[in-house]
Parts: sequence; C-alpha cells; structure tokens
Amino acid sequence: MDGFLTQMLTMLGYQLPELLACVAGAAMLAMWAPPAPGRKLALAGISLMLLTTLLRGVMSVWQAWVINNATDGYASVSGMMGLFSAVGMLIGVVSAAGLVMLAWGACKAMQATRTA
Repeated sequence: MDGFLTQMLTMLGYQLPELLACVAGAAMLAMWAPPAPGRKLALAGISLMLLTTLLRGVMSVWQAWVINNATDGYASVSGMMGLFSAVGMLIGVVSAAGLVMLAWGACKAMQATRTA
C-alpha cells in the first residue's frame, strides 16, 4: 500500500500547479473581471481547463491503482496503458480548446474596451 500511496501522491503532485492556476484564474475572472463581451467565454474556457485538470488527477489515481494492482506484470497493464494514453490525449485536446476559449474571450473583452 505504501508504494501505491507514494505513486498516487507523486502523480497528483504533477497536477497541482495547473490546478492552482486554473482555480486562481477562475476566481479572478469571476470576482474581479467586470462584465464585458468576452467574460462568459473566458469563464467557460477556464472552467473547461479546470475540469480537464481534475480529470487528469482522477486518471492519475486510477493509473496508479492499476499499476499497483497488476497481477502478472506488464501483460495485464499494457492494454490499460493504451486506454490511458488515448483518454489523456483527448483530455489534452479539450484543455487546449478551453485555453483557446479563454484567449478568445480575453480578445473580445479587450476589443470592447478599445472601441468604447
């Protein structure tokens, strides 16, 4: 059990900086950003990034559990690693879409203040 706990905490530790940045960004947008044309889009983008970060954390715990509970070595884990890779790639694409939404919302807000 000690190996699992160490591996799980290490994998979650890799997600911590992005999680903290997403939470801070969402808090800043929700509390400090005035109503502007791109604010909702930026909030949706940062929320999407926060969701994908949480999903990466869940996947990290699941992956650590699968590796720790492998009964016959790599043979039982190899199929799951392909699944983890595919889901991880999909999560990365969704997170990138969230970043694009955040930047798009920021651009819309900056354009609105320039023309006002």
